[in-house]
Amino acid sequence: MKFAVFAFVCLLSTFVSAEEVEELGYDWDNIKSLDIFVEPIGPAEYVPPQAGLRIIGGNVAARNAFPYQAALIINNSGFCGGSIISNQWVLTAAHCVDTASSVQLILGAHNPSTTVNEPTQVRVVANARVVHTGWNGNTMQNDIALLRAASIPVGSSGISSVSLAPASSGTFAGSTAVLSGWGRTSDASNSIAAELRTVQLPIITNAVCANSYGTIITNQIICTSGAGNRGACNGDSGGPLVVSGVEVGVVSFGSRLCAAGNPTAYARVSAFRAWITSNSGV
Repeated sequence: MKFAVFAFVCLLSTFVSAEEVEELGYDWDNIKSLDIFVEPIGPAEYVPPQAGLRIIGGNVAARNAFPYQAALIINNSGFCGGSIISNQWVLTAAHCVDTASSVQLILGAHNPSTTVNEPTQVRVVANARVVHTGWNGNTMQNDIALLRAASIPVGSSGISSVSLAPASSGTFAGSTAVLSGWGRTSDASNSIAAELRTVQLPIITNAVCANSYGTIITNQIICTSGAGNRGACNGDSGGPLVVSGVEVGVVSFGSRLCAAGNPTAYARVSAFRAWITSNSGV
């Protein structure tokens, strides 16, 4: 059954004007990532760590290499990632915005904490959110959401939308994916990264992922291997997992210790393609 978009859209209750957005500053020392964790039921796959291959201590992205990447400031204190999918919509995780009353979108950024030396950076305010009504933090199902803005300058320098995996997509198991985000660079770190980072990750089968996380790994989830201690960490939630320029996953959860070698789990975009279209028109 399809419902009209207005049946799901929740207007955000706290607004700032466009002028205030330009002046809005945050206490970045106290901006905290919004994350969820699942403790593995089995041992991690062990491969000796490889320097420079993970967001945990991984590569700094080239400026504007990921023009679809968004940074989200939730309720003036929380942080997540997201991806631009049109000139009005950003895709993210439900657990990032399910209690949001305000969200600022920072687009075209390399270092979202400053506008200095950030000529492509644009800051806009989300005016509505759409959280999947089936989102369940106990089972980790339907961890997907949309944020609407009046106007996202897609096509301007450093800002573009990303294509989404169609519903007819295969599993992508065996493919190499690219993850980007500002997640922590080590388990010892207590803050998000200052610069956008990236890592290449192998997508694994859900059966292999279920060896770590059990029955919560359903067909609406896609996983990447944590071998070599690679993967997402605190602050990467909601961000895009991309294969050959197409977004296939939205960062959902991992284990509490990011560098323990456990898989990272994502909402599988192809499983939610009809939901995304019915609520955003994308």
